[in-house]
This record gives sequence, structure tokens and C-alpha cells, in this order.
Amino acid sequence: MKKLILSVTLLGFLSTSCAKNKCAECHYDGPSGEVEMGTYCGDELHDLEDLGTFTDSLGNSFVVHCGEH
Repeated sequence: MKKLILSVTLLGFLSTSCAKNKCAECHYDGPSGEVEMGTYCGDELHDLEDLGTFTDSLGNSFVVHCGEH
């Protein structure tokens, strides 16, 4: 039973660690077409996906898409 609990705990930790190292290319659809934003990883990717938008210097907001092919 202790081995099962340890295995489940370790699996949960590894899953969380892998998610923190996840990277994806992101872009938004601007008025002139798709604008590449580059690759984001870990917390930066998580924050960008949670926010879901990019605001340019003129105050225009665009929906961000990450990890799409």
C-alpha cells in the first residue's frame, strides 16, 4: 500500500513538473493576418493562455492561440 501511495504521489509530481516545462509557439490574428509571437514556456505560457489576449501599443486586443499546428 505504501508503494502505491508513493507511486501515485511521484506520478502527480512528475506530471506537474512536465507541465511547467511545456513550451508552445503562440500567435494572434491581427487585422493584416496572423502575427507570430514566438515560443513561450512554463509560467509565461500558462499566464498567456490564462489571459487569452494580447494588447498592442495602440490598446487593441487580440485573441492569442498557442500550440496549434
